[in-house]
Amino acid sequence: MFVRLRLFWPALLAGFAFVAAAPPSPSPSSAPTPAPVATPGDPCGSLLSIVNRPTFGTGVCTVRTGHVDIENGYENLTTTGGSNTVSYPQSLIRIGTFDPHLDLEVGPLTTNRTSSGGTPIVGGSDFAFGAKYELGYTSRALWGVNALVTVPTGGSTFGAGNAQFTGNFNWGYTLNSEFGLSGTLGFNAFSAYVRPNGAQSYFAFTPTLELTAALPGGPSQIGLEYAYFSSAGPGLGSKFFADAVYQRDFGQHVQVDVEYGFSPGPSIGPRQHYIGAGISFMN
Repeated sequence: MFVRLRLFWPALLAGFAFVAAAPPSPSPSSAPTPAPVATPGDPCGSLLSIVNRPTFGTGVCTVRTGHVDIENGYENLTTTGGSNTVSYPQSLIRIGTFDPHLDLEVGPLTTNRTSSGGTPIVGGSDFAFGAKYELGYTSRALWGVNALVTVPTGGSTFGAGNAQFTGNFNWGYTLNSEFGLSGTLGFNAFSAYVRPNGAQSYFAFTPTLELTAALPGGPSQIGLEYAYFSSAGPGLGSKFFADAVYQRDFGQHVQVDVEYGFSPGPSIGPRQHYIGAGISFMN
């Protein structure tokens, strides 16, 4: 969400890393869906192209001048062994600036509730802020960058313990009127709690790839995404997630989404799967 800017990456990685936190995510990218827009040829005119939820990758399109986009979500994550984590509202507030190709983004605290061994734990995630810039586009392709910083405001269960920094290169390509490809190349200085040593920082390369398909009967699409983490935590190996998403616009101001994702886990780690849903608003 953000990086999958995903504000629930902490829950997704914690189960494998045997740590209590990891980066926010990213929220999500959308393929460059063609739509009527004010600027001829501009691929960023529809909610489908602008809203970041609910994928790991980050979309190229920015919120235009004079507009505000508020994205919200719910996730229920299950890890083999009995652990279950619920996260909400996963809000991301994106504000258009004087430059229509630049927006500012804020990720307020998300509430998390986890149960392991029958003992529930409730806590907040770290606060995040960043910015996104659309560098350019052609009739089929578009590309841009975004940056994210998280501040260690959460506790040891759902916070990272240290400041985290992410820089992404984002891209999209329209294959034809039905299909599109998009992805993110993420470079991250993450942090996680490792008991009993406390918070430790580590680097992770996080590329994503998504294939989307427009659906008949309205502004909606389905997508399949692959997200790779070169490191799942301090001193740990790689990990990947795969997810399937459905997004639908209701007019020009509301979008809903649902998703299912999983990680088979490496040979030494647990398997995870999750379901989620979200609703986004733009004026």
